[in-house]
Amino acid sequence: MIESVIPFIVKCLPFIAICFLFLALLVHKRAISAPGWISIAGYCYFEATEYLALDERFDAFLVLVLLVLSLILAFIMLRPTLSERREEDSLYTLTKIALIAAVFYFPFAEITFLGDSLIFITAKITAIVLNIFNLGVYMVPPSCIYTNDCSFHAIYQPITIILACTAIQGMVIFIGLIFGVKAPIRRKFKAFFVSVPVIYALNIFRDVFVSAAYFEHWFGPPLDSFFIAHNVIARIFALLALIAIAYAVFKILPEALDFVEDFIAALKRSFRVHKAI
Repeated sequence: MIESVIPFIVKCLPFIAICFLFLALLVHKRAISAPGWISIAGYCYFEATEYLALDERFDAFLVLVLLVLSLILAFIMLRPTLSERREEDSLYTLTKIALIAAVFYFPFAEITFLGDSLIFITAKITAIVLNIFNLGVYMVPPSCIYTNDCSFHAIYQPITIILACTAIQGMVIFIGLIFGVKAPIRRKFKAFFVSVPVIYALNIFRDVFVSAAYFEHWFGPPLDSFFIAHNVIARIFALLALIAIAYAVFKILPEALDFVEDFIAALKRSFRVHKAI
């Protein structure tokens, strides 16, 4: 009975979080957002267990970091009001950023039709690009990419595109940051176009690279090639790309950098207040 209820609870947690974050902004009381952050932490716990079950330790680590951060934020949102107005406002801006990111991410993560649609589009584009480079693949909807070499699949599995392969996590972070801070709408859209579409395009390149390395044995046997391409090269490339994109966004939207500085100051002041109490 409990095992059948847990999946339902996990699906509800992000939408509970969205409700609390929205309510906190609506009544301008940041303490109301605390249950929302706790709900996100609970969701992260179940996500981390799934990643660990799939032996995706890197992704599990990132989710666990978000879990800890969410619990810290829940604690901070319950602390007394800060004396510095800019630092206090940064906590509300963070709530707004989190709400926007959650609204764009969780429906794709928890509503099967939306998630599968994004996965299908990403897999389809990846297969098209692979064929443009004469790598000879075909797609089996909604998410599997096979090489035309039938003997390959007598031993090895196809490439399977999952939600993490769509780069939605990185895109929603920038969507939240860009549209969560106060800035002229023209510069917001400029920052959007140098980040979100670029992230998606680079992610297609990443999926093509990993698939080609796997099917063509670029770094040795297919499984070794996949590991090196996916877990080493692609992750280093993704990190460097995100740093470059973040730099471009901060140049276009200095208000976003101001928010980061104010939020860090708010964190420090919140813990000082706690020690004083």
